[in-house]
Amino acid sequence: MPAVLLLLAMALVQPGAAVQAKRGKKHSSSGPVVTRAQMELAQQMVRDAYKQGRPLETRRRVALMTRLLYTMRPEVMAEEKQDWAVELFRLAQQLPSETPEETNSRNAAIATAAARLAIYDADRALELLDTLPEENSSQPGARVMAARLVFNGYMQHHGSSGALVLLSHGRRWSEHGGFPYAASATALARLRSNEDAAEDFFRQELEIFERGQEGIFGISDFAVLLEQAVAMEAISEESAEEAGQSIVRQLRKLTVGESQQPSGGEEHALLSEEQKLLVMEAMDNVRVSAPKAYEAARRDVPELLAVKAKHTVPQVEAPKVDAALETAFHELAEAMRQRVGPKALQEVIGRDVALVNERYKDGACAACTSPDAQSWALVSLAAYAVPMTIGKQLSGIEDPFWRAYFTAIAAQQVGQPTRVADPTARKVVEKEEAEPE
Repeated sequence: MPAVLLLLAMALVQPGAAVQAKRGKKHSSSGPVVTRAQMELAQQMVRDAYKQGRPLETRRRVALMTRLLYTMRPEVMAEEKQDWAVELFRLAQQLPSETPEETNSRNAAIATAAARLAIYDADRALELLDTLPEENSSQPGARVMAARLVFNGYMQHHGSSGALVLLSHGRRWSEHGGFPYAASATALARLRSNEDAAEDFFRQELEIFERGQEGIFGISDFAVLLEQAVAMEAISEESAEEAGQSIVRQLRKLTVGESQQPSGGEEHALLSEEQKLLVMEAMDNVRVSAPKAYEAARRDVPELLAVKAKHTVPQVEAPKVDAALETAFHELAEAMRQRVGPKALQEVIGRDVALVNERYKDGACAACTSPDAQSWALVSLAAYAVPMTIGKQLSGIEDPFWRAYFTAIAAQQVGQPTRVADPTARKVVEKEEAEPE
């Protein structure tokens, strides 16, 4: 929603932009640019937001640092962001994990930190994943969540030998299950031009899988790897069928027991709807990738094919529209379109920031860790309108967390290419650098 609103506002402010682009001007002179002063200001705003977040309690500090790691392009402030990713990785482990919701939030924050670090140093990201406590494969843990992105980042910077490094890390993580099978598909893809190497890589993972340490999530994860391996023609039919048979055996053991004879549908009573869905997805991947193993399961273990999950679509509440914020956004966009003077524009923005401050004043939304779309869009538009003074405007936000968070949002806009003139910067053509959109 914020992006859409901003695009509309930019269209209002610059009705002649499309015409200018057709006149054959060089991109460096007529296209969107970031002045040196704007970029320096944006980076200083990010650093200020980081400093403001240092005294915050863990949950809010994690939310703020996650925002900062996604502020501006990855290469901007790369050295600092690398350090912040490591800091976030350690900080996120201090989050509570007593409920499923808390556990998911904690794991997501850890995975985000590792994934962002992998952009700069994938080897370091792998080393950090090594330090996490042992995980089982009954549910997706932080390490498995992170591996999907870290493995991909690692393989972008390493050749086929990198696949063996990832296999070595995964092997260490799999003592009690938890091998990131689906994540390793990116390494298998790199090896597929060498049939023997790809086959050997998959067979080693199959050997790990056949130890039987996996929970239902781990089995489903391996089934995803099998489907992808077959789709990219990286393994032989024999290996695919053997893997399919192993998946069926382990699913049978976990769902009904190899020696039990199910009856009356009670055999699946202990499975949650989520687990049933994983069983269904795993068997569907076996059907596609190992048809002989699937037909054998249809004959010998029909109870696996009888597992059905209720597909429930969660009800999503449409965000409530705040009439005051909506009016303020349109008022600011209109002021920009009319090209009102700086003083009038500052007055409009001052009123807008007061509305945001009222929404997020100290204690007004203790459970919130990210702003609503309208407030986000309003602050972004204000930063677009007055990039060189928006930091001062936002100093009026009372709550330290929200002051830092909105400063980061504004910094994102200040540091992006815009057509907003910087009245404080000297135009030195040789030193002005146009940045891509």
